[in-house]
Amino acid sequence: MGKELRDYQEEAVKACLDALSKQVNPLLVAPTGAGKTVMAAAIMKRWQEIHNLPCYFFAHRAELLDQAQATMDSFGINGKAFSVFQRSYEAEHKDTALCIFDEAHHAVANSWKNVQEHFKGQAVAITATPDRLDRVKLESVGFTNVYSILIRDLINKGYLVKPLAQKLSVRVCDNILEAYDDALSNTASNVIDEFYRYNRKRAIVFLPNVETSSKFNALLREKGIRSAHLDGTSTKFREMTVDQFKRGEIDFLCNVSLFTEGFDCPEIDCVVLLRETKSRSLWSQMIGRGLRTAPGKTDCLILDPLWVSGTHTLQPADVFTTHEEAVCQPQVGLSDPLNEAEIQDSKAEERLIKRLKAMEKLEAAAEAKERGLIDLSTAVTMFGYVLPPIVDDKPATISQRNLLERLQVYAPEEITACQAVYLIDKLLARQRLGLATARQVRKLRQFGHDKANQYTFDQASHAIGSDWRVNKNARYRKIFK
Repeated sequence: MGKELRDYQEEAVKACLDALSKQVNPLLVAPTGAGKTVMAAAIMKRWQEIHNLPCYFFAHRAELLDQAQATMDSFGINGKAFSVFQRSYEAEHKDTALCIFDEAHHAVANSWKNVQEHFKGQAVAITATPDRLDRVKLESVGFTNVYSILIRDLINKGYLVKPLAQKLSVRVCDNILEAYDDALSNTASNVIDEFYRYNRKRAIVFLPNVETSSKFNALLREKGIRSAHLDGTSTKFREMTVDQFKRGEIDFLCNVSLFTEGFDCPEIDCVVLLRETKSRSLWSQMIGRGLRTAPGKTDCLILDPLWVSGTHTLQPADVFTTHEEAVCQPQVGLSDPLNEAEIQDSKAEERLIKRLKAMEKLEAAAEAKERGLIDLSTAVTMFGYVLPPIVDDKPATISQRNLLERLQVYAPEEITACQAVYLIDKLLARQRLGLATARQVRKLRQFGHDKANQYTFDQASHAIGSDWRVNKNARYRKIFK
């Protein structure tokens, strides 16, 4: 049965199906909250209607598998959701079935390679990571990026809520949190104050290790907060605790690398980042936990301490940049990460354009040199000219540039029309007086003819064609006798 797709979901599904029809394994990049499982199910359903073969969904977390199986069932798909950690798979048509890898930035890991050894049919990779390097790795194992959805676009369209970032007043880092109870206690107090100041209802807290997470949870409970801690060993009570959190019976859920992926609780309106990372992918996954929409929810508060360890370089706004060279600056106090991301994207684009123009300028100058043209700055220096100041910024015309080239001078992009007129007049005057050309003067000056700009065309031709390497005194006597 399924559900009606959003506009971008429909575009993504069609792009993936088109790639599959051409025997290309597609990569779909979509942020947390974009509805990756729904898109995966739609791809499987439509592909299955054509090929009448089973489809299989692979993920590495139980939460992802349960969600995927429920969605596949609602679409009426013949297939099953599998864990990538299984050693063997009871499945039909392993050589021809369609496989979909969720959170596929892990696809280069050994567990995913094990899946690919069992299933030989076509495959689709879906990932939320914005990290370009991950996409490169995925392409190296046979996937081609056919569609990307930007997190900023989803926010602007109202499919995700807007982020608000608040730098905490305390200065902490991983090793301080682990080693000093006072620092951890002060951080807990500060988090609680901000949580209530911004009238939040539910928070998820990411911490560096089990001990620190357990301590932080205990401190929150001591301060009267309904809080719980979960980590990879909390298998017995995990489901019950998660259900309590989703029902609103727990306000803070502390965890260690547990809910960065595949955890869906739209009511989360506060994300607390108390662990360091250099991974933009992980950073995005953590912040993404709080961006899903829910009734009455207008934004998500991101609480982020001013870490001083020197190892952390990412800021909340880095999640929302679109330019791979954009680097966001730390914003003290409350800030708008979307606005900061747009500013840094624009600056990164300006830097790129400036760099490309510089490269183009160098390439153009090199090409001009190969054609025997004299660079403008060299020509001006050789003849002792002083270009007039810029009275307007009107660029030189194409005809002016062409005329300068005929006069053997290469005019760079920045020369103005008034400067071009000045130089053309001077060079044409030299031509009328029968003086040496720019190319002749440059050639002679390379071999010590300091007054070559005073030579006539014939004198310069004679010097170049006969004895331009002779003794300096003899040279001048012979040329000017």
